[in-house]
Amino acid sequence: MQTMVINQFGSAKALTLTEQPQPEISAHQVLVKVHAFSIDQLDIQLRTGQLLAQIPANFPLTLGWDLAGTIVAAGSAVTDFLVGDAVLARLPLTTPGAAAEYVAVDAANLAYKPDNVAFRTAAALPTAGLTAWQTIVMHLAVENEQHVLINDFTSCTGQLAAQLAAGIGAEVTAITPETTQESDFNLVDAATAMQQQYDVILDLTTKPITMNLLSANGRYLATQEDFNLVPDGTELQHLVDLLSHNKLQVPLGRCLPFSELSMITAHRLLEAGHTQGKLVIDIIAD
Repeated sequence: MQTMVINQFGSAKALTLTEQPQPEISAHQVLVKVHAFSIDQLDIQLRTGQLLAQIPANFPLTLGWDLAGTIVAAGSAVTDFLVGDAVLARLPLTTPGAAAEYVAVDAANLAYKPDNVAFRTAAALPTAGLTAWQTIVMHLAVENEQHVLINDFTSCTGQLAAQLAAGIGAEVTAITPETTQESDFNLVDAATAMQQQYDVILDLTTKPITMNLLSANGRYLATQEDFNLVPDGTELQHLVDLLSHNKLQVPLGRCLPFSELSMITAHRLLEAGHTQGKLVIDIIAD
């Protein structure tokens, strides 16, 4: 099978498309034929050696954590999924490998993909969606009528977090340089955001803002400092159900074919900040 790997840490030119054997599956895993996978900052960090504390440099290293595809084999202990099911998943941080034609996935990390959700949309959801869910719903426990500030509405995670908070009934303010764009939320620049106080602040940036903006008993979470995403198929299924019923929209950016050139282009775009929405690689076009 074809797999996108790196054989050394470095620039986007380190990305290499190579042939590797299909992975074997354990009793609790399924083998997924990947239709699409998405790319985010984790891929950049892996490629440049920033994740050495979590992922040893056992080259070749396969990239990718988010995928959507079809099950082609299931382990003997898998009871909730069948061969032929369309699924999506987020792989654990320590075991990337979504950038391949076939991927072994723990059944506990899977969610069903309904027919009205495209594979590329499903592939864009897991990391951003689970981060939004686990921060807004689980860690921060946003409640109806609370005033919530999302710092970084330009990211896919920020936009999904804003939607989830609004769905709970919160009043959402989001920081973005593009304050004139049409939105269901109160979009402001950082200076304007500093003039108010909030019940909940979710900070998705690398330079967290001050906690002085919190109201009494307010809650604050900076994902760069105090958050570790946990893959969870049940939570991912909740997000897919919202997506399927048009209660959640995933901002998609460019969709590119599975090739070295496409991967190098995607990584360079992401590093330069020239992306709006999630970057997706199609192995099998919808």
